Amino acid sequence: MTLRRIAVYSDIHGNVGALEAVYRDMDDAGLLERYCLGDLVGYGADPAGVVARVRESGDPVVQGNYDRGIGNRLGDCGCYYATEQARLDGQASYDFTTAAIADDDAAWLAGLPDQLRLEHEGARLLFCHGSPRKVNEYLLPDRSDRQLERLAREAAADVVCVGHVHISYHRSPAPGVHYVSSGSVGKPKDGDSRACWVELVLGDPGHVARLGDPAAAAAGATDTWLAVVTHRVIYAIETEVAAMRAAGLPESLARAIQG
Repeated sequence: MTLRRIAVYSDIHGNVGALEAVYRDMDDAGLLERYCLGDLVGYGADPAGVVARVRESGDPVVQGNYDRGIGNRLGDCGCYYATEQARLDGQASYDFTTAAIADDDAAWLAGLPDQLRLEHEGARLLFCHGSPRKVNEYLLPDRSDRQLERLAREAAADVVCVGHVHISYHRSPAPGVHYVSSGSVGKPKDGDSRACWVELVLGDPGHVARLGDPAAAAAGATDTWLAVVTHRVIYAIETEVAAMRAAGLPESLARAIQG
């Protein structure tokens, strides 16, 4: 299998400063093939700026649940809120975001596909936001191997790349099956406030072994054609926090991007 490098990123959530830093990092790493797994908008102070920048990039994009809610003017983002306060903050975010997105950008968000697929020398890759079956399903790291394998088999995919959970991971629940979570550009939830994106490296076992990827090694000697490298990028977080406060967004949302 010839070497191929793919950048995957998602969950920008209106944080244009984080997005610009990630694009620079991808450029510095020489990544020309890039896929966005959705949720461009929501929570952050500049959803229109993020939409403009992603559209300008020309990167293929799948629709996130927040993109769907805003694009179709549904009145909510299809998000899960654990508390009443979180629900109120979410509604404030939705109201701000839908007012900030013009009809042209809303139509573009509404028209984004649910998933994208590609094949590389027999390996079938699926890019989606939540899961292969639902845009707002959380495939958290604690999902069982059996569940993940079944979802991948039903979706006819060898590599399933997801966003939505805001935590990056690489799991191989069964031989020949991989799950990659892209983390979050603008709102990570793993205790690391830096912007996050992941790099897929498809290649022969020799290429991947030299990368020293623990997840690939754990998958077994016959299944080391995929490595996943998580990239973390420093950006001016306090500038984004100030912009969120100036926009009148809830203080809890501003604090959330600080880690």
